[in-house]
Amino acid sequence: MNQIIRHAQQTFLAMKDPYHSVEKVYPQTIHAVEKCKDIHYVGIKNAVQIPLSLIKRLKNYGYELHTIDRCSINGRAIDMQLRNPITGNRMTGSSSGTAINVFLGINDLGIGTDGGGSVLAPAMSVQCYGFISPLIEHEHMKQYEKYSTDGLCFTPSLGFISRELGLIKEAAAICLDLRSGEKTVNVFCPESLKENIKLLTQRNRKVEINVDSIRFPEFDNRRSPMIDFLRQNLPDCDVLVSYEKKIDVNGLGDSIFGHFDHETQAVQLKSGKFLIRVANMVGATALCIPDTALASGYVLMCETKVEKIEKMFQVAEEFPKSEDELIERYFRNADAYFTYGALEEGLIGYK
Repeated sequence: MNQIIRHAQQTFLAMKDPYHSVEKVYPQTIHAVEKCKDIHYVGIKNAVQIPLSLIKRLKNYGYELHTIDRCSINGRAIDMQLRNPITGNRMTGSSSGTAINVFLGINDLGIGTDGGGSVLAPAMSVQCYGFISPLIEHEHMKQYEKYSTDGLCFTPSLGFISRELGLIKEAAAICLDLRSGEKTVNVFCPESLKENIKLLTQRNRKVEINVDSIRFPEFDNRRSPMIDFLRQNLPDCDVLVSYEKKIDVNGLGDSIFGHFDHETQAVQLKSGKFLIRVANMVGATALCIPDTALASGYVLMCETKVEKIEKMFQVAEEFPKSEDELIERYFRNADAYFTYGALEEGLIGYK
């Protein structure tokens, strides 16, 4: 019964659409609990690139389509129609509505597309996990090659957003045929993160995780130096870890806005978006892990090889889950969205 109530509340909230992030709701999804009690609600970005075959594959494992989500126009890195529920700033794009709907609890898993950070950045901006891999529906995605606003050619990747690492890992395993294992993992990170990552990974005695520091340049808005950096270093490690912070909190991470002059470039640089903007462009698989700090977290990247992706999840599972009781109580309490003041008191118990 609790499961049915929870799913009903998810649909009620989707239909109320408090942050204008829902394009369409499928209320009949709740009938799925008649066949399987352990189901997860899924929202998908309103993008032509997401194939029906992916939805069907996940459905076989209890992931049920619940909403079609709004997204930024033309794949823009900032959504000029939606607001970040936490900061009130323009929402990070382009899988903007998908990230919001997962954050609010409308959906358990979101599916988006990422060309230059369009899954990872929105996920990070609302304290969620994000994952992308060019291996997901690889043949299907080949047809969608395009150019970024700064003239770089790329093929977008499909990816997932969730509040739970376990759901991200399960969805990735379904799509990529991942296996669990105990393997030695070689990690590269900047010197500033080395001791912290060592501390986090020492808890697991079954898996040997070797952490080495490498020099991370000071990046600016240009993607090319970041692309060169990843192409040089990803082949030499199993997982590369960076930390990106305050995504679109202090700046506007949008290359259209930034291209005008030195002042707009400076505002763009304050957006905190760096390697997440190029992970897909170098064909990498990437996973972002939220930290307790606002719109900040660890970014794990690896070459798109199944064995390295498996190792990346081994490392990710060592990071503690970021818990925030206030966020849970304020944004994910369904009752808070359905109060009617003095009228409600008179209606309760009405026969």
